[in-house]
Amino acid sequence: MTSYLHNTELPNSQLKTLQSALVLFVEKGFFNTSIPDLVKHSGVSTGSIYHAFKDKQAIAEALMKALLVQIDKEQQEILIKHSSSWERFYELSKWMIETADKHPQVMQFILNARHKEFMPHLKPICSSQPFITLRSVIQKGMEDGEVIEMDVMVAASSTFGGVMRLIQLGLDNVLEKPLPEYLDQITRTSWRSIAT
Repeated sequence: MTSYLHNTELPNSQLKTLQSALVLFVEKGFFNTSIPDLVKHSGVSTGSIYHAFKDKQAIAEALMKALLVQIDKEQQEILIKHSSSWERFYELSKWMIETADKHPQVMQFILNARHKEFMPHLKPICSSQPFITLRSVIQKGMEDGEVIEMDVMVAASSTFGGVMRLIQLGLDNVLEKPLPEYLDQITRTSWRSIAT
């Protein structure tokens, strides 16, 4: 499995540490992952980890920041290529499902981790830029007449919320088919609930 994080601006040792943190925080949990675990998994020395990061919480914060930056970059690339709100919703949903399928730890960390327990100063994940972007697609759909006028949180929950719930079911291994096979059905069903 290839790594989701590929930020070339970070030194290689930091990138390896964050990649290992993503895997271990999801598999073992934040509190059950130790610095020696990260050293063993990443191959980065203890000294290098502490030189780059003050402590394990700083690693978690750097990981979240790196993931949100990567996600935002990929979302913006999708938005540039598509103009209608339906196309943007479909392509963003496709990207979310494909990311969950290829990099399940990313979605598990973003959607499932109890961030407030180990990053108490972190704003709620739903107020981060990637989630704001998802809502903005729906808001633009209302402005363009593609989406029924309603509370944007309700509309976004009806659309992207359905996709995220399906992703959760996929991550929990309760779907009968591979997650990508549900893309057309979940997007069309969700979109019908808000389309004009």
